[in-house]
Amino acid sequence: MKRYKVQLLPSAYKDLREARSWYRQKNPNLPRQLNLHLKSAIEGINIAPYANAIRYRDVRICNLKVFPYAIHFCINENINTVLIIAIHHTAMNPEIWEKKI
Repeated sequence: MKRYKVQLLPSAYKDLREARSWYRQKNPNLPRQLNLHLKSAIEGINIAPYANAIRYRDVRICNLKVFPYAIHFCINENINTVLIIAIHHTAMNPEIWEKKI
């Protein structure tokens, strides 16, 4: 099975830091749980990126199973890479994250 290199853009790291910070204020154990669910979702994307539907332009979205976040990513077959653009809360207005992309 083909595997892809996964690369996070700085904007995705920023989204992740903000989510971790918010959850840390609620419960110090939640950022670790968020990380585990993100790693699991990213592993799934790495193995089968085309299993996620295109949501807009050429951007696909993978929803986390427990946390209300979605990973926004593109696939670049030329360099065998999945580029993670953003990690957004699912209640966020789509117009906001589409402008960021």
